Amino acid sequence: MDQNTFVHLFTSYWWLIFPLGWMVAGVFGSLFHYRHKSDMLNLIKTYAEKGQEPPAALLDALKSDEQRAYDYEGRHYGRRWRRRRHGWWWQVVVFASLAAGFGYFGQYGGGPAVFSALAMAFGVAALALGVIGLIQALTAPRLDPKDRDRDEYRD
Repeated sequence: MDQNTFVHLFTSYWWLIFPLGWMVAGVFGSLFHYRHKSDMLNLIKTYAEKGQEPPAALLDALKSDEQRAYDYEGRHYGRRWRRRRHGWWWQVVVFASLAAGFGYFGQYGGGPAVFSALAMAFGVAALALGVIGLIQALTAPRLDPKDRDRDEYRD
């Protein structure tokens, strides 16, 4: 093939290096994660063969990240929630203003039709995220004042 074809191919599709690199990194990450978990299971097998109880830290390390996050959230729910109780309203304000700005530009901004269509699409997406934030802000549970004296809700 001609060298200009390869130059054109690289200049046209250079950005594919990043997704391909992320895929390769994901494969290696999964491989190392699998090896780590299988080594831990082999260690637990050796404890079982000796008739000993494996340490709690070793058993806890076998939990997935989601299980550990759920356990942490259950223990510290009150402290975290008290700090974020009013945290949903910033989403409503930010995404509503983005929706208004993109909608205005899409309607009156002028320029190529592609920019107007993109502005309207971003406006609709921002409006959807603003509505989700509004729903979260309105339906978020509130702490009862009598519960604030319990130890688990203290900072």
